Amino acid sequence: MLGGCGGDDATDRATAQATTPPSVTQRPAPTATTDDAPPATTARTTPEDRPMPVADALGQMVVARFAGTTPSPELRARIRRGEVGGVILFKDNVTGGIDQTRRLVDGLQREARRGDRPPLLVAIDQEGGEIRRLPGPPEPDASAMTSAASARAEGRRTARLLRSVGVNVDLAPVADVSSGPSSFLGARAFGTSPDRVAERACGFVAGLREGGVAATLKHFPGLGVATTNTDFDRTSIDVDLERLRRDYAPYRRCGDAPTTLVMLSSASYPQALGPDPALLTAATYDRELPLATGGDPLTISDDLETPSVTAHATPSRRAVNAGLDLLLYARTEQASADAYPKLLADVRAGRIPAARVRESAAAIADLKRLVADD
Repeated sequence: MLGGCGGDDATDRATAQATTPPSVTQRPAPTATTDDAPPATTARTTPEDRPMPVADALGQMVVARFAGTTPSPELRARIRRGEVGGVILFKDNVTGGIDQTRRLVDGLQREARRGDRPPLLVAIDQEGGEIRRLPGPPEPDASAMTSAASARAEGRRTARLLRSVGVNVDLAPVADVSSGPSSFLGARAFGTSPDRVAERACGFVAGLREGGVAATLKHFPGLGVATTNTDFDRTSIDVDLERLRRDYAPYRRCGDAPTTLVMLSSASYPQALGPDPALLTAATYDRELPLATGGDPLTISDDLETPSVTAHATPSRRAVNAGLDLLLYARTEQASADAYPKLLADVRAGRIPAARVRESAAAIADLKRLVADD
């Protein structure tokens, strides 16, 4: 089973410049001296008209996986208690087609309403080609979307499908610039040219936006030169910052739109960012993301249950303190169930600042107002 990086079954496994733009608003770099220490400040503010208990704010950051077409009583209860702010759907969740998926999503949203909680973000990997959880658009893979117009049209068709079943976040498109035949991404990438990828990825983003579905540019700061899939392997991309930033074109073009998320890579970039996965590294959020997008987009992790991440102690805490907004647990329901109370204990003990959590929750609420049905 895979998270935001690709497929969830054997078939999917097999298929499986850098100058600072003007007026960039960067998050302040953290002053902490240890991996687990919280940052001193954050750039976002939490408006006074959106007070939220920190336990509820933390729950908004959790995106949970579950197995099968019937959510467990435990997951439903966690949604009612406000410990889950979003869910991710895989093929085993949607085996009954459109009607079954619509009923499933309606039932999950009903639990949120029963608990007087905000509507859920409901995410799915619907990239195209082999990487589709639901049958239907986009039928072509990214490499076959040969223009911005065709990519935009596919994005619109995809949004119509997803909205028809209640899905409001597509974990697509892939914004990675392929290095060629050695890249593990294969046909999932739009091409080997940063400008071509930017044109077509942002066309797809525009189509999704027109249909009322949030898009996700992935996998920042880039997996185009990776030869191994981060969902299965600990992946290290040993390129310098100049080479890495060469491929930021898609993020510059459409990475800071209100309904566009950015998925953070679980690969490590030792020359550019240091030895740890990008999603655990503060410089990814404080320096590279503002440089790439010119803003402060909502961020979601790639799967926090992948080998690169689970090799580290307290990865969820580290990701939040580094700057992550949405924590994606994409393999097991138990992972998100275990993570929430540990993170809440970290907040109450001061290992994660409450302000950092409320900052993310406010940004998530902004997105939900734009794409989630009440």
